[in-house]
Amino acid sequence: MPQQELPELDSEQVSRILHCATASKYLRARQVETSSILFEVQLDFGRTMNRIIMEKTIEKSEEELKQMIPANLTLPPQAPEKEVPYFGRVPVPPPNDFPEKFSNFCFHSLFIKDEVIRAMVDIREECNKVMADYRIFETNMGGKIMRVEEFKQH
Repeated sequence: MPQQELPELDSEQVSRILHCATASKYLRARQVETSSILFEVQLDFGRTMNRIIMEKTIEKSEEELKQMIPANLTLPPQAPEKEVPYFGRVPVPPPNDFPEKFSNFCFHSLFIKDEVIRAMVDIREECNKVMADYRIFETNMGGKIMRVEEFKQH
């Protein structure tokens, strides 16, 4: 990338860049090495200027280009611009079972909601209480064996 004839940043631009780069409270209180920052900014500025010059050169007509560029050099063809879609959407490939995937997504995403987590905790607490406190299958029949009909009558 040639940089011989490119303009450089003037002192006003450099001071604005340094002011913006060191504007935080943390950097104001300390001495910061700014030469590397300025070198990077100057390099980016040169690249940007080269790109602008190259784009303006490519836009010129064939006759003007032949006068500027030696006969044995040719520019590559300009890449065609991509067509901008009317709607901002991404096409979904056809072999996609959307209802099943949506159902799986909804099922798995419910476990991150607060209401669902609270409900699951409450259900587990109630189940633990029932198992510990209530004796569902224990009867006070005196340990005698009964038929189903007798059990249902009590």
